[in-house]
Amino acid sequence: MQYKNLTFFGILIISLFFIGCNSNKENSFILSGKVPSLKKNYILLSKIENIQLNKSVFIDSIMVNEKGEFNSVYFLEPGIYSLNFDNKKTIQIAANRGQNIKFKGISIEKIKVGGSKDSKILYAYIDFRNESLNRLVKSVRDTIKNLDSTNYSIEKITKLRELEVENYSKHLDELAGFIDDKMRNSVALYATAVRWDNKNLPIFKDLVSEFSEKYGEIEITKHLKQKIDILNKTSIGSFISTIKMPNHVNDLVSLDSIKGTYTLIDFWASWCPPCRTESFMLNKLYKSYNTKGFQIYGISLDSDKDRWLNALNKDQRNWINVSTAEGFKTPVSLEYGITSLPTNMVIDAEGKIIATNVHGKKLEDLITSLFKN
Repeated sequence: MQYKNLTFFGILIISLFFIGCNSNKENSFILSGKVPSLKKNYILLSKIENIQLNKSVFIDSIMVNEKGEFNSVYFLEPGIYSLNFDNKKTIQIAANRGQNIKFKGISIEKIKVGGSKDSKILYAYIDFRNESLNRLVKSVRDTIKNLDSTNYSIEKITKLRELEVENYSKHLDELAGFIDDKMRNSVALYATAVRWDNKNLPIFKDLVSEFSEKYGEIEITKHLKQKIDILNKTSIGSFISTIKMPNHVNDLVSLDSIKGTYTLIDFWASWCPPCRTESFMLNKLYKSYNTKGFQIYGISLDSDKDRWLNALNKDQRNWINVSTAEGFKTPVSLEYGITSLPTNMVIDAEGKIIATNVHGKKLEDLITSLFKN
């Protein structure tokens, strides 16, 4: 088409057509607001591309005028996005189609978000998560921290660390209940997936099924389905595929090469206090039942090899221990969705999972019962 042959009226009609498309609220969302204290003339918009990997991708620089005002329309899929204001504050939002998400505040520190039901649900979840974590987990950590010399003992610390792990499991149950009750069909659901556990898998399967029906195969639907697949792999009755990782002298040791009658796959790290405390009990179990066929395959999620090796020596972890010193980016950690420590699985001789995330006295009782005959 030769634009020079168009009349002014024709060009105006074409322009209005495209403006009309870009204003279609059903297929877009708007980011607008006024923050007078902004010093830079732009805000950085990114998308949380993979919540499991904490991976973001840059989307756009939103232009801001001299009054701190901005307004941009985006034809992007529903998802979790973040806005960076002057490198001082990053605000996460759950953006959905048809929303005009507004940011207002006299200063960067006091920005408030409105116009997005999904973001409101996301913030409610974050508040609930923090309250639950403080009440159930951090309170136990504080108790340990505040122990004086007269109350400090290995037995007391062990019980408190076991309580910490037990309460973290309760914390995840509370999160699952909140998600099930408050977040159904909300885009904010994706932001919670990193803390999903296989104990509450039926709840998450139902949620993802409903989410898929509403939104179709958008990007976050695919990620949610992948999360379900990961949780299925670590559920009771599933079989663990071959794991092969380097030990302390960089020799590759496969899980298949050491599997016993029953094997504990133990994910831990030197910086994890409950993991370190559990070492004493694992020592006891290993000495009691190793000759009867009990094995432990310890997978460290340390990122510092020296700290890992020091912990091995100090805790006398004399069973098979492996690590790539990549932290939570360790390939096997990503493959099995390990997002918190300690995490473990008990498998039988064929590699079938018979128990997951059993700790403390419950783990001791389980292993004892398996070998009592």
